[in-house]
Amino acid sequence: MRNSTASREDLHDAFIGKLCKKVPRRANLVARISDILRLEKESVYRRIAGRVNFSVREMGILARELGLSLDSLLYRDKEFQWLPFRLESPQQFRSMDSFYDMIEFNQKCIGEMTRDEPGETGNVYNSLPMEFFISSPLLTKFMFFKWGNYFVRSEEFNSFSRWEMPERVAAIAERCAGLYNFREAFYIWDSSLVWTLAREIDNFHRMGVITPEEKDAIKAELTNLLRRIEQALNGTYVSSVPFPAEMSFYVSSINVGFSSSYFAAGDRHFATLQTNFSFSKIENSEEDFLRIKEWIRSFCNISTLLSWSGRIERRQFFESQYKIVDSML
Repeated sequence: MRNSTASREDLHDAFIGKLCKKVPRRANLVARISDILRLEKESVYRRIAGRVNFSVREMGILARELGLSLDSLLYRDKEFQWLPFRLESPQQFRSMDSFYDMIEFNQKCIGEMTRDEPGETGNVYNSLPMEFFISSPLLTKFMFFKWGNYFVRSEEFNSFSRWEMPERVAAIAERCAGLYNFREAFYIWDSSLVWTLAREIDNFHRMGVITPEEKDAIKAELTNLLRRIEQALNGTYVSSVPFPAEMSFYVSSINVGFSSSYFAAGDRHFATLQTNFSFSKIENSEEDFLRIKEWIRSFCNISTLLSWSGRIERRQFFESQYKIVDSML
């Protein structure tokens, strides 16, 4: 067993080291901290020199303002990436508002960072990405309804027919169409993404939540979406789906079981990691963001590129997806 004292760097010393690395010139660093904490410069100098410790409150304020991760400072071992997670319990919420709030906040962040210059994005998905399904009305309704059925304690999500999408979803869809201003984009789909979605549609149908007619209509939209994606990758169809026109499309070789994305433009960035019942977002620490970005990009190494080249693999993949949809729905 490793000695925990030897394996950990003193948090305060590590924090000062990060501050000095963030703003290398001592005078500029002192001035910046003085402005943020509203302290006299002499008090800041004593803290930087280690004669007086920063308080927990001061460290928290500086970490947020300067984009530092306090969690990562506790560990020297760089092979680990520590993330804060928000855990979602089934049937936890009483409305969809928290879900809409999260989507709208992410859309706002993406819109602000790509307003003046195109950015880059990388994505690994185990669930159908919103930018792909948002132009398909019934698929859009199903994806939002599914979330409500899992998490919201309300009888309105017991019937797909009776549930009406709120106006906020229409606003989300409208914003989505103009958001994806990226010069570089890639998507990695979990190898079981379509199979999982088809199973969910079938399960809701078996429970009587979705009628046979609704199931057939959703199936038709899903098949049409797959066909449009295939045609877009073949370069023979200008897709109305608002994903980036110039993108790399991969399918993973294994079931990855999560969704993760990064978005960056200029000096702004954020990354997300999500499962069905947990969510994490990194937007402050540039060092943490870069590690997550490289981690997401590494999944290209265990995936098959279906865009640009690989016409045979692309045809085989989509044929298998159509068969999955037909056999399950």
